[in-house]
Amino acid sequence: MRQHGSPPKPDARVAARVEELLREQLAERGVALRELTPADIATGMDCAIAPDNSMTYYWQNEPILHVVPERLRADGEDIVRWRMFTRDDAEES
Repeated sequence: MRQHGSPPKPDARVAARVEELLREQLAERGVALRELTPADIATGMDCAIAPDNSMTYYWQNEPILHVVPERLRADGEDIVRWRMFTRDDAEES
């Protein structure tokens, strides 16, 4: 497993879940997903990545998804769980 000094990187399963949550968040905002072009996405979507590889996704400058790595020790192994928070999750806390 990775040493504590190097930031974890999301795998394909994490990326798929992030994409699913981003689609849900856009749909909740009334964005017509089928009508989005790559240019629309490039213009409207931004992702800020912190040194620990946590990510905040923005749609038209509004944060809509936070993805945070959480290091754990289970069964003698270091693992990383990726916690994902939508804007709704942030408003509840």
